[in-house]
Amino acid sequence: MRREVRAAASAALLATLLGATVPAAAQEEPEADPHAANADPHGGQGGMQGPPPDGAVEDAKIPHGSIAVQLLDGNGTPVPRTEVAVGVLVSSVASGDRRSRVTATTDAQGLARFDNLETGLGVAYRVSVVKDGATFAAPPFNMPPTSGMRAQLHVYPVVTDVEQAMIVSQGMLFAEVKDDRVQVQQAFRIYNFGKSAWVANDLLLPLPADFTGFAAQQGMSDISATAIPKKGVAIRGTFPPGQHVVEYRWQLPYAGDAEVHIEAGMPPHLAAMQVVAPASRQMVLEAADFPAPQSQTDGQGQRVLVTGKQLRREDPPLDRVKVTLRGLPTEGPGKLVATLMAACTVAAGLVLGTRKPERRTHEAERQRILAALADLEKAHQDGVVGPKTYERGRRELLDELARTFAGESESAPPKPATARKKKRSA
Repeated sequence: MRREVRAAASAALLATLLGATVPAAAQEEPEADPHAANADPHGGQGGMQGPPPDGAVEDAKIPHGSIAVQLLDGNGTPVPRTEVAVGVLVSSVASGDRRSRVTATTDAQGLARFDNLETGLGVAYRVSVVKDGATFAAPPFNMPPTSGMRAQLHVYPVVTDVEQAMIVSQGMLFAEVKDDRVQVQQAFRIYNFGKSAWVANDLLLPLPADFTGFAAQQGMSDISATAIPKKGVAIRGTFPPGQHVVEYRWQLPYAGDAEVHIEAGMPPHLAAMQVVAPASRQMVLEAADFPAPQSQTDGQGQRVLVTGKQLRREDPPLDRVKVTLRGLPTEGPGKLVATLMAACTVAAGLVLGTRKPERRTHEAERQRILAALADLEKAHQDGVVGPKTYERGRRELLDELARTFAGESESAPPKPATARKKKRSA
């Protein structure tokens, strides 16, 4: 029953991601469910009401430097005798970031007051509550120049079993071959359509064992994505009713093969998925059990291949996506960069080697090599040159730099014969 409610409550939202028509099966009315009255966090579907908003507003009745917090449950009832925290972040160019934290306990009306807080430019505040292993927090805010703030925060019953929550997720995977690596970006929208907060404890989404270069987009909540070497990414944090976004990227080594295989784990109750890849005219995108991709053009005029899938209620769960890129050029751009670099080095050596000794200076060679090292370093930092090409090119340039010193000692003028005779007689 829960799965049918999830499919009906989120069908239009999921179709938006794929630009597809909502399947007729997903438009059917589900059986009555006690959670249906609060199913859609955005409201507007079948009269469903979304969760009340959390946040803070300016209030002229509250003194400057003070925050009044109202703590409520999902039904709008005050929550008494609960500790509330206000985190303070002071950002300064001169001294960096400085964090502090103050706490207070709500009274019988669920109210807590914080006075004499630090104010000024670059000061931000975040109201939060830790309850039953979950963290509930309002979006960060700044203090107005002449008044205080009134904040509202809701707490919900906590579940750790995703099957006890009304969770629906949708996602996108973007894969691009760059230099000597495959760059993969993943993004998920996770909707909680219920009245309970789901706490994800080390939810592991598998990735290939040789994945590297992991980086996650930091949001304004305690939800996090952390790399587990050789295994995948661990999702941790609290998912209260509403919509939440998780984003991260990772890399795979690429040796210039004509074919690349990518496999990535998916979050629970995935209802829609999209796979996108920039592509040359020869490249082919295949996603297992997905429709044939469509060729489109992005904002920069580049060809991209796009395929998407929306799961019906009778479909088996989609816990991982397998993607294959075929028809890749066997000579990757990283090899081309390395070849050009080597060609330039040889050409420069030939030119210098044909000059007369008096015109050839080791100092000029070193300046040229140091300039090439600086260009290589910048290209690596900008992502134009991958790690393998960078290491290879750097090693070759350093070897060439060392040879200038060896050549300098070999080309040093011999000592006068008279000096050698004096040394022998001595």
